[in-house]
Amino acid sequence: MNRILLIAPAVLLSLSLSGCTGGVQSSPSATPAPAASSSAAAAADQVLAQAEEGQDLGNGRPVVSNDGLMVRRRVVIAVHSELDADVAGIRKKLEAAAGNTKLSNISPDVLEPAVLQQVVPEVIVALPATATLDDGRAIVNRATQEGTGKLGVNNFFVLPALVHDLRFSVGSANPTALSAAVDREGIVSDALGNYDTAIKDGQLSISYTGPLLGDEIVQSVRTGIARPAHAAASTVTVGPRSTTGTGVDMAIEPEWDPEQLAPITDHPHK
Repeated sequence: MNRILLIAPAVLLSLSLSGCTGGVQSSPSATPAPAASSSAAAAADQVLAQAEEGQDLGNGRPVVSNDGLMVRRRVVIAVHSELDADVAGIRKKLEAAAGNTKLSNISPDVLEPAVLQQVVPEVIVALPATATLDDGRAIVNRATQEGTGKLGVNNFFVLPALVHDLRFSVGSANPTALSAAVDREGIVSDALGNYDTAIKDGQLSISYTGPLLGDEIVQSVRTGIARPAHAAASTVTVGPRSTTGTGVDMAIEPEWDPEQLAPITDHPHK
């Protein structure tokens, strides 16, 4: 894809609701992970160190070889708000405007560095995989018709994002106990943040949709699942969360650039 097609929508699709306030707000604090044993804590420290090495080298995109159907292009709505904004009210307003379109929570880290240099949204939601940028704009337009400035909204951004859509699977004689052990140690939680678990036919599956994970992080997650299973990391398979739809070939994706993003004010709302 041409680089302009990735970056230009971020500029053109900003919908300003009121005058922007100065400064960039901090992202919400992460939920503390469960207490872990010393060995688990050491492993968690290793995961975090690898995350910094593999995913936070300047503004570069992480090295991702788990692509194809494991990487998806999603439309997100990011909200830049005031410090005292009614976050729950903003989310409720978006859901009402979305109607039957399901909005999913997602980490702000799915946004490219050029966007995060300008704003770290307190509210960000992902539309379904089949949704388009026009769908996102329509939701924002409906939300703003009733006024959102009083909720503390400064700007809405309708943006394309790349997300990892992964499923880690491993066989186990007691997958329920294994799932509890993985949750208890917190190593996978430290690496992935939010994830879903499923147990079926003697197999534990952990599904993740969120920011792109470098290969080092993916391997760390496999290790974090395999260790309490007393198995080799190679026994933990990695595949797409869904086998339908269109994936992304990361080999032909342009690198992320750290250019500044200056949103264009379309029209103010009261």
